[in-house]
Amino acid sequence: MTSAALPLAGLRVADLTTFLSGPAAARSLAELGADVIRIEPPQGDPTRAGGGQIGTPPSDFYVALHRDRKGVALDLKCEAGRSVLYDLVPHCDVVLENFRPGVTDRLAISYSHLAPLRPGLIYCSVTGYGSDGPLAKQVATDGAVQAFGGVLELSGSAGDFGLPVPLPMVDLIVGATAVQGILAALIARDRTGEGAYVDVSMLESLLSWLSVADREGMLAPPTTLVVIAKDGVALLVQTVMHFHARLVSVLSTITGCEGLASDPRFATREDRLVNRHAYEELARKAFATRTSDEWLTDLGAVSIPVSRIQTIDEALASPHLRDRNALLDLDIPHLGQRTVLAPPMTFNGLRKSSTTPPPAIGEHTEEVLRSVLGYSDAEIDRHRSEGAFGDMGAS
Repeated sequence: MTSAALPLAGLRVADLTTFLSGPAAARSLAELGADVIRIEPPQGDPTRAGGGQIGTPPSDFYVALHRDRKGVALDLKCEAGRSVLYDLVPHCDVVLENFRPGVTDRLAISYSHLAPLRPGLIYCSVTGYGSDGPLAKQVATDGAVQAFGGVLELSGSAGDFGLPVPLPMVDLIVGATAVQGILAALIARDRTGEGAYVDVSMLESLLSWLSVADREGMLAPPTTLVVIAKDGVALLVQTVMHFHARLVSVLSTITGCEGLASDPRFATREDRLVNRHAYEELARKAFATRTSDEWLTDLGAVSIPVSRIQTIDEALASPHLRDRNALLDLDIPHLGQRTVLAPPMTFNGLRKSSTTPPPAIGEHTEEVLRSVLGYSDAEIDRHRSEGAFGDMGAS
């Protein structure tokens, strides 16, 4: 599927974000076909590996987040750098930023500064706790917001708090929420012609998801079973709602294990919780009688949720993903080929079929200044001499 056929083809985004939450949103917009121009400080994003100069291979983290966009280096602390941004904004539909509240005002790049430059501008701010309120200026990291928002209640046990989930879930959730807000604002603009300021907070985005979290332990063992098949392969079986009756029927029929179905200790979910260890012992013995492939076939035939337990790399190597064209081969200069995920959606059966590596710092600065802004050599030289691009100049 060509970029021109994607839903957001022709839309331009100025991406001022860093770390994870904002770049996650920018990645999704790029996957949908938007022309994303990343505005990066001349010294580079702190998440880059090795400084991000041309010839320096990016980290896996950086490749995952910053593909499919152009890179422009601007010193927004400098008046000349801001003037280039001011020239760029009229050519953009969306500005995306995730500075701490107050920074954009100090830099004179807030919504109130940029909206007059582009009628209909969608300006999205991603913050930890929102753009106002008592916690607005508090430093926010994924783990800190997980702690404040209640995730550690879910990751703990026996009434004790646990640790943050080892996945930047809040950054990813708020990135997805920001994209929802941007797309909704774009639809509204089509009707009204008016732009919007979209304010998205990590905390509120997280809490909107936690409202449907399993706080009652409905998915806790023995509803969720981890068992070992005859061939040594670990399986996860989940028997929520009506799936428990199906499971004990299959185990009784195939293995002759009548205890799970007939023992009064296991009659209800509450009974199974009280007698969890006895229930799990019988289940483990039953699953040990057949191979994982046999169990996957048998349980799949009656629609019981079951899966092999795999590593992330094993999941990415699954023939299923390759068969669905969900993987892309990416050639990265000075590093070689890597396999990366394609966008997780298709349109009329088609999926974005190509990707480009993350840009080096300022890699497309001159290209964007010429092709988008129409700058002449003299104008580029003037901005360079005034410090718009820091010490690196336009490249």
